[in-house]
Amino acid sequence: MKRLLLLISLTVLTACNKQEKPLVAGDANHGKQLVEQYGCSACHIIPGIDGPKGMVGPSLEHVASRQIIASSIPNSPANMIAYIQNPQLANPQNVMPNLSVKPEEARDIAAYLYTLK
Repeated sequence: MKRLLLLISLTVLTACNKQEKPLVAGDANHGKQLVEQYGCSACHIIPGIDGPKGMVGPSLEHVASRQIIASSIPNSPANMIAYIQNPQLANPQNVMPNLSVKPEEARDIAAYLYTLK
């Protein structure tokens, strides 16, 4: 019985100590800096970002937990990165501006957004 309890305890401790693997192989800290630099909070409410709390675009709170982004796109790292780079691909009448975000910047921004669970 003691061995069973010890085994269960070790299993629980091991599971608790595992770090969750990020969904995107980007730099979330740099992504947060880019979100601030590009002024994304002018249109969106973004947890962890100082500055204006825009109401033009949707709140990005819990964006990592959503099934859909941009009203109709399945939420995946590839889709998020593509959308950040060119929002009009999803919808040509989209009001989100194309800010000419570079691929590596989009990857880092997506990495940050996927921390918002």
